[in-house]
Amino acid sequence: MSAPVIDAAIFILLVIGVGFGGIGVIGLLLFPDIRSRMYTAFRATMISISAIILSVIIYALSTFNSSGGDQYIALVLRSVVLLLIVAGANAVVYKTILKRTKSGTSRQAIPERNIDDN
Repeated sequence: MSAPVIDAAIFILLVIGVGFGGIGVIGLLLFPDIRSRMYTAFRATMISISAIILSVIIYALSTFNSSGGDQYIALVLRSVVLLLIVAGANAVVYKTILKRTKSGTSRQAIPERNIDDN
């Protein structure tokens, strides 16, 4: 059993993570243009994932200090790797969408011209 302060910190971080995840979903549904949606999805997702992973790291470190075991250090390392993967993938998708919206090369149908129209 961990200390009440650590349990409270974990609980608060989990609530923050779920809250920002919900804000991200609501932002994707409500905002009208792609840039607002993109900004909301990127920022809210990163805050949400970071808060949840931080709570996992705090749990793993507190449990490691109280009972020991290498599995908790592995949990910390895997959580950090997961955060890096999600951040990298999020940045790649963010830049790809931004590039397509700036250049105007979205996948819209271009009407074909018939040869007979000339």
